[in-house]
Amino acid sequence: MQAEETPSRFRELTFIVIASIIAIQIHWSVLGIVVWYILLKRLEAQGILDKWDATRVLGVILMVRTNRGQKALDFISKPRKAWRVFGEIGLWTCRFISAFVLIFFVLAFIGTIMNPTEIEPASPSEIVLIPGVSPTIPLVWGLVGLIVALVIHEYGHGILTRAHGMRVRSFGLLILGLIPIGAFAEPEGREIMRAPRRERQRVFAAGPAINIYGAFIFFIAMALVANTLTPAINGVHAEGIIDEQPASEAGLQPWEVITHANGTIMDDRNDFTSFLDSHQAGDNITLTVLTIADSEGERQQRDINLTLADQYQYQLDLGTDPQIIAAYGIEEGDAFLGVMGLSSNDAGANELAGPLSSSASKDPIPLAVGLAIQPLKLIFNPIDNKGEIMHEQELQLLDSETFLGLEGTMILLHLLFWITWMNVLLGFANLIPILPFDGGHLLRDRLHDYFAFFAKFFPNSHPINVQNTAHKISSMSSLILMGMMILIVALPMLI
Repeated sequence: MQAEETPSRFRELTFIVIASIIAIQIHWSVLGIVVWYILLKRLEAQGILDKWDATRVLGVILMVRTNRGQKALDFISKPRKAWRVFGEIGLWTCRFISAFVLIFFVLAFIGTIMNPTEIEPASPSEIVLIPGVSPTIPLVWGLVGLIVALVIHEYGHGILTRAHGMRVRSFGLLILGLIPIGAFAEPEGREIMRAPRRERQRVFAAGPAINIYGAFIFFIAMALVANTLTPAINGVHAEGIIDEQPASEAGLQPWEVITHANGTIMDDRNDFTSFLDSHQAGDNITLTVLTIADSEGERQQRDINLTLADQYQYQLDLGTDPQIIAAYGIEEGDAFLGVMGLSSNDAGANELAGPLSSSASKDPIPLAVGLAIQPLKLIFNPIDNKGEIMHEQELQLLDSETFLGLEGTMILLHLLFWITWMNVLLGFANLIPILPFDGGHLLRDRLHDYFAFFAKFFPNSHPINVQNTAHKISSMSSLILMGMMILIVALPMLI
């Protein structure tokens, strides 16, 4: 027994040393994964995982099963006809999105191959989308959003499984280092494989479909909360200041709040835009501004004097075609302050609410398009703002007069945002047409449908050959797409 344990301990010690070196160079989580692997090995050897009805898969992932939730699942799935209709709608939704995801990956791959040096390489921690590890995803909010999205996803699979008369053996979580990274509804294997392909496709599509629909519902709730936020200070601010232009030369800083112009109160962006429209290039103006809040939240007031520049001349100096300048309605002598991203102080909340914000257009077409794309646009908020739902300065410019107060409103806003964010991410990621994702299963069964249709015109074609061909092509396409994903991530790092 001692002789068998010695090589095992040596291998584990070697893993720790190698992981420590990698962790120093890349990220501490690498060492944590190896420690987690050793812990799972010990629990497995002592029979503890069996007692927990858990299994170690892919070396470092713990699959924990439970039978809880079965009664609730049976109750929810009782209106079977209604759920089958939902499954059909969800199937077509997922087919459309899966095709969109495939086109996106192909275009991203082509762009990476053609211009690898123009793409900023992602750091290892940014690639691993794990709450608390990735700088994009905060630990607490990320975990809450992920757990909600996982439960919704797997219950979607489970409901459609029961709606089609198949049994669900168990539910469970996939855990890596005490962090849930996935969930599952485990159907009876024989029943799901023997089910008609159309029903099986509905089951596979149900998880990502309910994530996407859920994201839309949570987004609407988040937008309603965002609309309750008001500016803590009336005025406008600029996200950026253009060098060698009036604002820069006068000393205006990004995110400073302009409260008055020539002594007139500026409540919002419309007021300030109207003020600039009433002036010409060469006019001298005085702006009253509040500085960025210090560590105690205090702002200092000061006046700055400047002479407005010519917006038409500025565009010409940039090399903009005069016809394009005219198309934007810019004429010679139009006043130019020299700022970028001029916004009202509630812009952060309005950007979250998107087409449902109080200032957005209510025309049917822009509203419909905005509702379709806004949840997707939210994906970039924490990427652009280092894990925050909006810029840090935008958060400081907001207030709330609801019964929850500012702190309670912000907690609710963050909760709804991260649930929306995780549902969008999980829904779209699962529709990547790569096995074992749901999108891969959908592609395989869809290929089987196509090949079975064409096989009717070939009398000697055998159903087994059709099935094997569909499996081979789907497996090959999965390998190709996986290779493309690796190159998209790795190529900018190598060049």
